[in-house]
Amino acid sequence: MKVLRHLLGITKLDKENTQSIRQKTGVQNIVKEVKQYQIKCLQHVQSMDTNRLPKQTLQYKPKVATTCTEDGHKQTAKTNTTI
Repeated sequence: MKVLRHLLGITKLDKENTQSIRQKTGVQNIVKEVKQYQIKCLQHVQSMDTNRLPKQTLQYKPKVATTCTEDGHKQTAKTNTTI
């Protein structure tokens, strides 16, 4: 915001709010811009062929480790997160 104020020649003493400064410079909220960039990148990766590494990485689902109990039943491995 400091850079935008400087570009417009506005000081903090002018009491301009950030929304009006963004409107004058045509700059959106940085959070919105990052979200738009993330969506754009996701769409790009989704449009790739399935043999491309970025698409394979996006679609990767790890296998769940299973163990057998003493009576022969399969048991899914669970992690303990107690501290």
